[in-house]
Amino acid sequence: MFYLARICNHCDNPACLAACPRKAIYKRDEDGIVLVDESRCRGYQECVRACPYKKVFYNVINRASQKCIGCYPRVEEGKVALCVESCIGKIRLHGFLTTQDEPREDNPFDYIVKIRKAALPLYPQYGTGPNVYYIPPLHVPDGFLEQMFGPGVEQAKETYRNLKNDKKIARRVPAVRLDGIHHRPL
Repeated sequence: MFYLARICNHCDNPACLAACPRKAIYKRDEDGIVLVDESRCRGYQECVRACPYKKVFYNVINRASQKCIGCYPRVEEGKVALCVESCIGKIRLHGFLTTQDEPREDNPFDYIVKIRKAALPLYPQYGTGPNVYYIPPLHVPDGFLEQMFGPGVEQAKETYRNLKNDKKIARRVPAVRLDGIHHRPL
């Protein structure tokens, strides 16, 4: 067994948004954050049932669905989400992938996700286009990880094992924690 701290994936094609009969869920154009307009929500909970990641919940006090807001007020101020800032292990990163052009080596997210393929989305087979990526844990059996992350788990784990020798990652990510060693930029 292992614990995987998860947040809303702020998907490209959110199942919660598609399922809401009141159109109370929307995706912000400027950053892709998926939000619930609680004033429009009538508590039908279709979004709760539709989210394959189980990240939407029903608040019985205000009788509306709620979910992670991606700390959008902080993002608008140029800050990172609180889950990133307060992470004790400093293993969370917050930023944007290059979507329209070729992946850029100078973008740490492109480098880790698209170029090196060390981080994978959770349950890509759901077809929602999740936008949160995880480096698969090394101590969990590959068969289980393949169910969670799809194909590419073995490659991602091998890439992760070798990241400490990758000079490019050290230059692109301010501080990366790999195999219990805190690496600083070169």
